[in-house]
Amino acid sequence: MKNVSITAKIASTVIIYDDVVIEDNVIIHDYVVLYSGTVVHSNVEIFDHSVIGKIPKAPGNTSRKLNANYKKVIVGENSILCPGVVLYSGTEIGHHVLLGDNCSIREDCKIGNYCIISRNVSVNYETTIGDYTKIMDNSHITGNMTIGKHVFISVLVATTNDNSMGREEYSIDRVRGPIIEDYVTIGAAANILPGVKIGSNSIVAAGSVVTKDVPPNKLVMGVPARIISDVDWKPMNKLINKLWFFGIIIWWLGATMFEQKN
Repeated sequence: MKNVSITAKIASTVIIYDDVVIEDNVIIHDYVVLYSGTVVHSNVEIFDHSVIGKIPKAPGNTSRKLNANYKKVIVGENSILCPGVVLYSGTEIGHHVLLGDNCSIREDCKIGNYCIISRNVSVNYETTIGDYTKIMDNSHITGNMTIGKHVFISVLVATTNDNSMGREEYSIDRVRGPIIEDYVTIGAAANILPGVKIGSNSIVAAGSVVTKDVPPNKLVMGVPARIISDVDWKPMNKLINKLWFFGIIIWWLGATMFEQKN
C-alpha cells in the first residue's frame, strides 16, 4: 500500500511500488522509480531518471555476501536529488542534502545533514558521512568507510578498502576503508589507502598517496604522503569570533534600550 500526500507533485511517468511513503510538498520529475521501502520526507525534489530503494543484486560472482533483507531507504526533508541519482536499500539521507547528477550510493549508508555529494560520485556499501561534508565530482568513496563532519573532499579522489586487491576472500575484519575525522580537507586526485586514519583538521595535498595514519592538525603531501607542516587554522575560531561579535552587539543594544527607557 502506498502513502502519498495529496500535496505531492508527481509526474505521470513515475513508477511507485507498494510500501512507499511520500510526504507533503514533494516534487518528483519524469521517469523516477521508487521501490518498496522508500520514505521521502517533506519538501524533497527528485529529478528525472533517479532510482530510489534499489535492491542490490549479484550473479554469484562476488565474495561479499548480500543481505536477504534491508531497512527502508529514507530521504530527509528539503533535500534535492539531481537527475540519475541511484540510492540502494537501507540507505539514509539526511535533511537539506544535495545529491548531484548520476551520484550512486550503495546499501546501508548514512549521509548526514547539509551534505553535498556531487556529480558522478560513488559511495560504496555501509559507509557513514557526517554533517556538512562536501564530496566533489568523480570521487569514489569505498565501502566500510567513515567520514566525519565538515570534511571537504575534492574531485577525483580515490579511497580503497582491500590491501589484498581482491586476492583474498571478503572479511569485514580485514576489508576496511579509511577513517577521515572532522574538518579534514583532501585535495584533488589524492589516493587514500585501506584502513588509514586521517586526524581531525588535517590537509592532504592534491595528488598525494596516503599510506599510513595522519595525526591531527598536519599537512601531508607527496607519494607516499609525508608530514610537511602543522595546520594552524582552528575550525572553531570563526564560530567563536562570530559568537563574541554578536554577543557584543546584543549587549550594546540591551544597554542602549535600557538607557533610553530610563
